[in-house]
Amino acid sequence: MGKRWLKERKRDYYYRRAKKEHYRSRAAYKLLQLNRRFGILRPGYRVIELGCAPGGWTQVAAEAVGDSGLVVGVDLQAVEPLEYENVVLLRGDFRSTEVRERLRELIPECDALISDASPDISGIWDVDHARSIELCELALEIAEEHLVPGGNLLLKVFQGELLQSLVERVRGCFGYVKLTKPRASRSESAEVYLIGRGFSRLRRGEVYRVKIAGESRRGDGIARIKGTRVFVRGARRGDEVRVRITHLRQGFAEGEVC
Repeated sequence: MGKRWLKERKRDYYYRRAKKEHYRSRAAYKLLQLNRRFGILRPGYRVIELGCAPGGWTQVAAEAVGDSGLVVGVDLQAVEPLEYENVVLLRGDFRSTEVRERLRELIPECDALISDASPDISGIWDVDHARSIELCELALEIAEEHLVPGGNLLLKVFQGELLQSLVERVRGCFGYVKLTKPRASRSESAEVYLIGRGFSRLRRGEVYRVKIAGESRRGDGIARIKGTRVFVRGARRGDEVRVRITHLRQGFAEGEVC
């Protein structure tokens, strides 16, 4: 890294603020800003953090979930221990079977999965973008395994032609999806953050056979499928029907008889 880069970093507002407020990286303010806006982390939450080195996001997450919560951070690099009793750090590759098994032991269910993981930068844009998408897809796989219904997702990803397909995949299992860039991200950076709230084990377009247990005030049938309340147009209490999921919302889903 050249002298010019070091000089610019020292002038950076968030770098200087992180030093003053004892956060391990300026990236801590990205999570602070995103959490303030989207409510990804709350007291008592169990959190999986991927790509946690050097620990700036881990600090923010540990403070957000409090003593009743838990943060399990994973990174290939060794992370200097943090003085939080609600943090567990794992060194390893979250793509590996060993780390995935360890996560199942430590935190079989979580309320949020967050990832600031980046690929090794090659300088070849198409390659770096594709590797970033791959990391996000792996993170999403872990989220689908561990998240409880209603859980939240936060992924860093590089912009590019493959981004929209990732967004659509996240839309397939979250009720609210948003691409955003916090103020603490450098303006020249190609990174954006993908938010998913209201995780569901249902999938848009899939068909389920159910018995309608109730009716809404609007006259829609109500069923519970995989822990999610589903409002079914054209169904009544007591009906046994095949339901196609048409929309995922935060806290519920909508479907139609097929």
